[in-house]
Amino acid sequence: MNDELLALSRSLGQRYRIEREVGRGGMGTVYLARDSQLDRAVALKVLPREFADVPELRERFLRETRLAAGYSHPNIVPVFSIEEGDGILAFAMGFVEGESLAARVTREGPLSQRDAVRLLQDVAYALAYSHGRGVVHRDIKPDNIMIERATGRALVMDFGIARAITPIADPATGNTNGLTRIGEVVGTPEYMSPEQAVGEAVDGRSDLYSLGLVAWFALSGRAAFSGDTTQRILVRQLTEPVPAVELVRPELPTALCAMVNRCCEKQADDRFATAEALIEALDVTQLATPDVPVAVRLLAPDLTSIIVRVAVAIVLVAVGYDRLSVDGNATILCFGLVAAALAWVRTGLTMQEIRRLSRAGFTTAVLQEQLRRVQAERDEVRSQRRNDLALVKRRRVRVLIVSGILLSQGFVIFQFVMGRLNGLDGNLKGQRSFLLFLSALTACALAMGVLASSPFRRTFVEQLFSWTWLGRIGQRLLALAAVRPSKTVSTPAAVASQPVGLVLRRDAAPTAVASLSTLATEVRDLRERVERLERPSG
Repeated sequence: MNDELLALSRSLGQRYRIEREVGRGGMGTVYLARDSQLDRAVALKVLPREFADVPELRERFLRETRLAAGYSHPNIVPVFSIEEGDGILAFAMGFVEGESLAARVTREGPLSQRDAVRLLQDVAYALAYSHGRGVVHRDIKPDNIMIERATGRALVMDFGIARAITPIADPATGNTNGLTRIGEVVGTPEYMSPEQAVGEAVDGRSDLYSLGLVAWFALSGRAAFSGDTTQRILVRQLTEPVPAVELVRPELPTALCAMVNRCCEKQADDRFATAEALIEALDVTQLATPDVPVAVRLLAPDLTSIIVRVAVAIVLVAVGYDRLSVDGNATILCFGLVAAALAWVRTGLTMQEIRRLSRAGFTTAVLQEQLRRVQAERDEVRSQRRNDLALVKRRRVRVLIVSGILLSQGFVIFQFVMGRLNGLDGNLKGQRSFLLFLSALTACALAMGVLASSPFRRTFVEQLFSWTWLGRIGQRLLALAAVRPSKTVSTPAAVASQPVGLVLRRDAAPTAVASLSTLATEVRDLRERVERLERPSG
């Protein structure tokens, strides 16, 4: 532990054990610490001393941090306590095991459609909660949104704090680290609404503008507005319209682009009126599709494996039978029968899994719809790869190299075939040429495999999977494997749909009528007993 951490530990006392530094910025330094009293990991955000020593900033910070500490929402990083001592001012908040949206996009590139929709939804829920309590964040930006690694959930942090703290510009450079001086505007210029930039009163629609620019960044990998100085960025925020997101991601759904573009409107009245309105729009367009269950995700590769094994078995059996009928050699046929047995075993195990899912309530239509979502997610990942310029460049280089190999080895194969036609075999030269032919044939097969397995389009096996399991053939096969509904046992949905009441048929059995009569008598006796108990005594 360095001197800085030792000094911080002494100032905070024995409650927190500082483990390491997590991040550093203009608003302070964040440390991972262990709360010794409650035995939990927390994130300690320590303000710069020049802020903590200013009474106005200190009091305003304490007041608004206490306000944020009253929040309890799954998409807001909770604030636990405020720590003061020895010139140190810090607050303890929940530690999110993950990374900020800015770090995520920097590391992996633009978000997929599914992840971007979830980001919009999670942050909108947090803003709706905050706006309902009369608090505007005023600093929604990628650095203030954490992505939980285990679940992918987005959490907003620093509620109310951006209004309380403004860094003082460096006298040498004039750099304000993305924030402005007191008395001007508070926020980050790249994600600041026009009304906030000119110091006007703001409401929740200002946060929605910032959220729109955050979504624009998440989908494109860069900020919509940038500049050399804070003033230039603010001028662009005030005078230039935000570019339509479909210009950078034309493959995105029209509904998603329309929502992001509407959030980025310059006039507050042209945006969504509230965060709840944005959430409702996401629900109406059904962009926020539910996650595919893990059991179905595991079923998809099993169904793909069945296709491959059955295809290999059919080819080997067909070729083996042909060889057997021509020269009596049954070797290939034996391999084909083994492949067929393996395919049969895999099919049986997969059919059992389909029956288990059927008992759990997954109908054939639901299973096919979930499998389509799995395929759509794969297509979305491939579409996203097209925006990775480094990957595109590597693919082009690989295609050029493999194409050269294919042409050169194809020429070797052509020479061998022509030599065979001219009777060049049986001697040493012919044997060597045959080895060269095999090597060239193997190289051509590998080269063709590399060319066929593009990261930007579906493979042949995936095309076969889509044609087989997502079409009518798959519908019939899944229906055959599913559990037949019992005629004597009512399903929960059928029971729920039946009207409440009791209907006796004329042909009802006498024992059933007698049982109902006994039940009615017991109910009447029970009612009389309750009335006696409720009757006042004496």
